[in-house]
Amino acid sequence: MSTLEHLGPALAPVLVEVLENPESSWEELVRVRYVLARRASTLTENFVPRLRTLLARELAEPTLRRPPGTSCPAAPAPGCEAIFDACTPRAAYVASVLAAYERQGAEAAPEVLQALQRADVRLTPVALQALVAFDSPAAVSSVLQQLAVPECRARALTSLASLGPVARPAATEPLLRLLATGKERWERARAAEALGRLGDPAALKALRQAVYEPHSEVQAAAVRALGSYTFRAYAHELEPLFQQVLTTHASPVARSHARWALQSLAGQEVRPADPSEPASVLPGRGLDWQMCQGPTSIQLYWEKPKTPSREGPCAAVPDVDFASVLEAMGEACLVGRDFGEFGGTLEVHEAGRVTVLEEPHANPLQAVWVHGTLVVVEGLAHLFGGDGRLVRVEASEGRWRATPWVELPGAPLAHGLDKEGNLVVGTTDQRLDEVFCGRAGTSAPAHVLRVAGDGRLAPVGPDGRP
Repeated sequence: MSTLEHLGPALAPVLVEVLENPESSWEELVRVRYVLARRASTLTENFVPRLRTLLARELAEPTLRRPPGTSCPAAPAPGCEAIFDACTPRAAYVASVLAAYERQGAEAAPEVLQALQRADVRLTPVALQALVAFDSPAAVSSVLQQLAVPECRARALTSLASLGPVARPAATEPLLRLLATGKERWERARAAEALGRLGDPAALKALRQAVYEPHSEVQAAAVRALGSYTFRAYAHELEPLFQQVLTTHASPVARSHARWALQSLAGQEVRPADPSEPASVLPGRGLDWQMCQGPTSIQLYWEKPKTPSREGPCAAVPDVDFASVLEAMGEACLVGRDFGEFGGTLEVHEAGRVTVLEEPHANPLQAVWVHGTLVVVEGLAHLFGGDGRLVRVEASEGRWRATPWVELPGAPLAHGLDKEGNLVVGTTDQRLDEVFCGRAGTSAPAHVLRVAGDGRLAPVGPDGRP
């Protein structure tokens, strides 16, 4: 698969032929979908009309065509994750590739909307994700229906944030309601983030109140939302709030977002943490960092993905050399691929099925078991600083989900577990060019934070204690 991917544009016409071939197996289709979706922006030919014609052809069939030799007597329960297996219609693979063109693929929106209207449980989530990628207003009503389903809420919130102003005003009221009454803190935090992307002035009062709501995750998300470009017209009245958060707020993530907002308003470069932000220092530059000396020290480290066992569930995963996450989960294998500023993918591979949990904007870096739950550390260090998050991967009623857990105050550098089994993460929001050009010094400033079982963040002091 790595060879296929790196051949890029030269091989694209051949791969499209695999999509067009009614005899292609589901294994061939799922691999071709992955390669074409990763390389859509580099294709030199105009493939959108060709794919649009192919999608129309598949949808013209009275019964959606599926890979040959399949038998699907019972339809699975509706879901929101993209699932590719022997029962997935061929149209879903085409729609998924079109989604990778994002706004360039918007001319195919009529066909994708038609695919959504077929109400096939395998095709619907893929078609909806394609419409979201096209920034299509036609996606809003379906995404709001997803928002009402707890199992699909994380996906819906991500979609609404991606749609941004396109979803305004229809999504503002339900998002405000979720911000005020959501049972899970990540739901309220993601609702605040989406409201920041929508930029509806009607959300300003609720977001300002959320800056000091009980949970740090929601507080930080509200600060980040208020600092969004969509609220730039209200910068004058928000600036005092950002100054207050920067100097007095308890959440390191909220302070980090406030600093970004203030520096963005002033037109200054993003710099390392202000002295007002308590920060720890990770000695050295290697992959293994020890935070402090003595019996209370915490070893922070970063491991490469494990080599898959020849007999385990990860043995048959294609292109494992390019995986950033490779973790066995019973009979399944969690596979993450990180492509830096170009995003990444997070998938669960099982015998005869691939479930796409996150794409294309995830950056999965590492998987770690925390109190019996598999947590994926995601993040990106770039020229304007860094960001990161923790995502839980869980199965429910035979379906896999990636659920947001914690927003981190910068790009993840390393992690460890303390003696109670809690996760400890070192992060930095240092500019990437300063790190690599040597201007950051021998030790880049970093937050070292302990993540409690309920997701609360606590800075770790020089003695290894909060």
